[in-house]
Amino acid sequence: PGSMPSLRNKAKFIAIPSTSGTASEITAFSVITDTQKHIKYPIVAADMVPDIAILDPALPMTMPKHITANTGMDVMAHAVEAVASTAATAFTDPYAVQAIKMVLDSLPTAYAEPKNMEARLAMHEASALAGMAFTNASLGLVHSMAHKIGGEFGVTHGLANAILLPYVIAYNRKFSDKYTYAEKLLGLQDLSKAIQEMNKKMDIPSCFKDCTEVDFNEAKFKEVLARMSQHAFEDPCTLTNPGKPTAADVQMLFEAAYYGKAVN
Repeated sequence: PGSMPSLRNKAKFIAIPSTSGTASEITAFSVITDTQKHIKYPIVAADMVPDIAILDPALPMTMPKHITANTGMDVMAHAVEAVASTAATAFTDPYAVQAIKMVLDSLPTAYAEPKNMEARLAMHEASALAGMAFTNASLGLVHSMAHKIGGEFGVTHGLANAILLPYVIAYNRKFSDKYTYAEKLLGLQDLSKAIQEMNKKMDIPSCFKDCTEVDFNEAKFKEVLARMSQHAFEDPCTLTNPGKPTAADVQMLFEAAYYGKAVN
């Protein structure tokens, strides 16, 4: 009963991102963290889309290297998941594929040369392009799982995405040819391998067990695994994942990403 109040009629919402990034400056997405239940909830509402976005490449120049790496891989996850999403269209694919290319070309330079204006601008633009793609096509299982393991262990969202991407791509390949589609356009033999190689160059571990950012205690991981998997299965981002996983599938992927096991 009742009605929603009319919002955003008095002032312009101008967003200026300081990382490259979440793409919050041009998307309808945000995340709320329940610190008591250790769960991150994605929120989607058109009222959250800013009226104006200003991409200033000078701002991300002060990011520490590990934050450059983690936020940059968040851009990669946005783009890759937007390409593979079941809601992807001929209008979203060009933005997503171009964003992947720009991350592959520019993130290693932005990481190695923090004051490189050209690389910083390219990453800012890639973030916005990926945001345009996923705010229309939505995301997938990488984000569903990153939300939940981030809520449980406090691991940085971009770092969780970077670790999870190769495992989820391996799972999804049997359900979608969109990874091959992107690889052909980008001239890549293997997108997962390209991501893994870039992760390695930026000192991002290949599995959660080797992650030193937070304490990934194995006993706690086993304790929360079933609950975390169920919550990831129920995450809204799972709805547009190309494969339709069960909670058991999600648990298998969490175990693979924790221990560094191959996904068949």
